[in-house]
Amino acid sequence: MAFSRPPRAPSSASSSRRSSARTSGASAAHGQRSTNGTSSPRASKSAWRRHGTALPSWTDLEHTNARRYAPKSGEAFLEQVPTWKFALVVILLAASFTGYVWHVNATQQLLADVQQAEAENQSLHIQYNYLQGERARQTGPSVIYERARALGLEETVAFGPSIPREALSDR
Repeated sequence: MAFSRPPRAPSSASSSRRSSARTSGASAAHGQRSTNGTSSPRASKSAWRRHGTALPSWTDLEHTNARRYAPKSGEAFLEQVPTWKFALVVILLAASFTGYVWHVNATQQLLADVQQAEAENQSLHIQYNYLQGERARQTGPSVIYERARALGLEETVAFGPSIPREALSDR
């Protein structure tokens, strides 16, 4: 199934258009405007003709008013950029800056929270060491011996006689 138009009989108007398209150079062959301001016959949808292929190219299918032309070298850079692209870049820059400021504030808040947690941890360590010392004082051997004497218990040697050091060094 081919999508090409049947050849038309040449008329004087269409042949003059073709000859002007041939003389206008490579830009007219691609559907751009020639130097004299006229567009080539291949640029309009009604007059495209492909030789050798059955399908048109993308440039043949697009409307001539929708084509983008090469920017003029005399134009300023911002005049060449479409408004929507410029607005998109401005919005992206604003969003990036807002994200950066948010990130810095979140990092500072996190640092303050970490420093507060470190101070609380140090305070808890000091309290733990104090309570551990208090417990050691309450359950130390001297306290246990005093309480045992208060209950009427007597201290006895349950393990046998002590062995002097001299006896161990002779062996």
